[in-house]
Amino acid sequence: MLPLHSFLQTLFQFVRALVVNVSKQMHRNAAVLTVGCMVVSVVAFSSTGFGGSGRNALAAYTQVHPGDEDELEQELESLAFGEGLGEGLLVQEVDAEAFADGALASDGRNSSEAAGFGDSSQTGFEESGLLAEVKTQDAEASSDIGQALIGDVLEQDTKMKLESERTVRERVGQAQKEIRMKQVADAAEKAAEEVRKKEEEARKAALRIPYSEQDYQVMLKIVQAEAGGCDSTGKILVANVIMNRVRSKQFPDNITSVVYERSQFSPVSNGSINRVKVTQDTIDCVNRALDGEDYSQGALYFMNRKASYSGNVRWFDGRLTFLFSHGGHEFFR
Repeated sequence: MLPLHSFLQTLFQFVRALVVNVSKQMHRNAAVLTVGCMVVSVVAFSSTGFGGSGRNALAAYTQVHPGDEDELEQELESLAFGEGLGEGLLVQEVDAEAFADGALASDGRNSSEAAGFGDSSQTGFEESGLLAEVKTQDAEASSDIGQALIGDVLEQDTKMKLESERTVRERVGQAQKEIRMKQVADAAEKAAEEVRKKEEEARKAALRIPYSEQDYQVMLKIVQAEAGGCDSTGKILVANVIMNRVRSKQFPDNITSVVYERSQFSPVSNGSINRVKVTQDTIDCVNRALDGEDYSQGALYFMNRKASYSGNVRWFDGRLTFLFSHGGHEFFR
């Protein structure tokens, strides 16, 4: 407030110098003018001017009544001689309540209202109240928004949980359905396999023929003599042809008689059947053939075209039906 104090002292000295040589009435008018200027200065600079204290000081406007002019003049003179106008104003500014008691206007209004600041103060208070109300409303709105967001999150979480449970149930149901379908398919496949096995077993049973130990040994020798250099299928095919003849009415009804029938197998004609050494592979192939394994398509004849006489070849080609060839043998019916 020191700059304000200096300003007011300077103002007072200037006004006093102007009214030294004037009448007492003019002196009083100058005092009134000084007070008015002082009030305007306080109003203009109390909140932000000069010292910049940051306080919002209350300024009061005092109405001057007839009879108070002497008191104002004495007060101004005492301020000029040492009491300090700025300090008095500072006391008045700080002790707003005491100043208001002395400067109360006749119409009952306080100094702030008389000076025209009642509306601004009230407006400030009203603005503060509105600000508080707005903040309260904002807080309530924020709380409502937060609760709404929480509600949305919980609703979404509930929906996600329900969707997840529904998805899990669907997956479990699908998995159970697939398991049942697989079980049904496996059962059907197993049943079909059983049917195939039974059919194969029936077919093999139909292909089996009764034989003696002698028949068995003759079968081993003729297969070894005719197809000793062939693969397993070639050996089984030779055994199949002999067994087909046993079942056919055109040939004898046992293995030994079929093998030793006149002019049927060259190993019998040249005697090589008695000189062969039967291998284990031949034994296995003969056993498989006797158990019903058959690839012959009903063939009753076979020949090695390169090793056969030309007359036999012409007879095969002219009298029989060709079926297939395997290895070095051709099979006919």
